[in-house]
This record gives sequence, C-alpha cells and structure tokens, in this order.
Amino acid sequence: MRPRIPLEAAAGSLSIMTQSVSDSDCEMQPIIKRLPEYDFTIMVKGDSMEPNFKSGDELACRMVRESSFIQWGQPHIVDSYDGIVLKRIHNSGDNILCTSDNPRYGEFPIPKKDIYRLALVVGLIRQF
Repeated sequence: MRPRIPLEAAAGSLSIMTQSVSDSDCEMQPIIKRLPEYDFTIMVKGDSMEPNFKSGDELACRMVRESSFIQWGQPHIVDSYDGIVLKRIHNSGDNILCTSDNPRYGEFPIPKKDIYRLALVVGLIRQF
C-alpha cells in the first residue's frame, strides 16, 4: 500500500497556505505494480504543466533523500514554505528555479533553505 497525499500539487504558482500532512491523513492505495518504485501519489491541479501533466492527473512520486540524487530538469513535487507545486526544477545557486511546460507561465525561484521536501515524478495515472 502507498499513501495518496490529500492535497493537490499546484501546476501553477505557489500557494500562500502551507499545510502539514500526517500518515493518518492519507488514503492508502494498493501499489500499482506497472509503475516504477514510488513512495506516494498526489493529484495535480492547474494547467501550467500542460500538455505533459493535466489537472486531475495522479502522480506517482519518489522522495529525493540525498541532494546528489536530484534530477535537474525533470518534474518534481516541491514542498516548500509557500506550499506544494509541480514544476521542472533547475539548480540556481542558493535557489532552485521552477519552470513550467506550458509556455504561458513564467519561471520563479524558491530559496533552497525554504524547501522542506522534494519528490521526483516517476509515473502518471490519467483518467480518460
């Protein structure tokens, strides 16, 4: 079983509200064996990562436990002081630079000191 985080990853800009989630807040879902190894799933809300990720998609994510394992340029869930967001991340000194797949959205920095957790997106579940 794996937890489904009861929050949505904003595929847009950072939210202003921060929320903490405990294991007891999560709905436990059976492991989807066709996906690569993952730690949790989370739903997407917004359109800044279209066409690759759409609002309503469920993402399978693996926690990044060591900064040396960050896959720069790949989509990540960023849990920071300002909220949870789905973005491609890039190293930028004391910040990470967050970019969108949708060209209508700009990039923005997040100070590395404000990041609580990072998770790499390893799979996608989409309802048709």
